[in-house]
Amino acid sequence: MNTIAQSVLSTDFAQCLITIQSPSGYNPTSDLVQFAFTALSYPTIEPSVWYGGSWVTFPGPAYWAQCLVGPANGGVSLAIGTWQAWVKVTDSPAVPVLQPFLLKITP
Repeated sequence: MNTIAQSVLSTDFAQCLITIQSPSGYNPTSDLVQFAFTALSYPTIEPSVWYGGSWVTFPGPAYWAQCLVGPANGGVSLAIGTWQAWVKVTDSPAVPVLQPFLLKITP
């Protein structure tokens, strides 16, 4: 699992690659994408607090989901430490919940 580092003073997008396996030509950018950040000691159950995300598109089948993290401009403000990132893509009928990266907030 990758670790992304970000200063506690910075506001930037945390991004993860979402690859579509099937059906061919499917574009998830109309699906709701949400992020959650939990402590590493959090049990592996779905988090209860989700933050809105958005999509950045490149030629498919690769799509980037992103969430603004940091103290400015409505970002998700996280304390210094390492956080488990969760990404939920709400489609019909599938609603995958992924654990794509760790986010290390540094002093």
